[in-house]
Amino acid sequence: MPDDFNPIKYLTEIGGVFKFGSGVLGKSSIALGILLVGVLIAVWRLHSDLAIIGALVFGASVFFLWFHRVLKFASDHPDLALLDGAEWTGWKRFEAAAKGISPTGDQRIPSTSPQLSEPDDTSSNQLSD
Repeated sequence: MPDDFNPIKYLTEIGGVFKFGSGVLGKSSIALGILLVGVLIAVWRLHSDLAIIGALVFGASVFFLWFHRVLKFASDHPDLALLDGAEWTGWKRFEAAAKGISPTGDQRIPSTSPQLSEPDDTSSNQLSD
């Protein structure tokens, strides 16, 4: 091991290997993973068999409840379950183009940058005096 070993940098490089999904599935799986790590730490630290079994039952029930709800949501809304942000809007544009529903030229709203308003004649006259 080199003398300038930085454990935080090492952990961030290891963490960069994992790619979590986007959408509701990816975002909620991160929270569920953190909860299950908490349950595992509780099981490791507890001494009573009843408390360990209770923590395991709690963790398993939360997991299966989450799994059931996510599967139901994914079957109802597959696009929202898997896509996030710009990916979702791009997919909706693609769907509309495939169906032949694209806005015509007069329906498109161009995005313009904000422009400074022109000074009125009275203020320019005052400046020149």
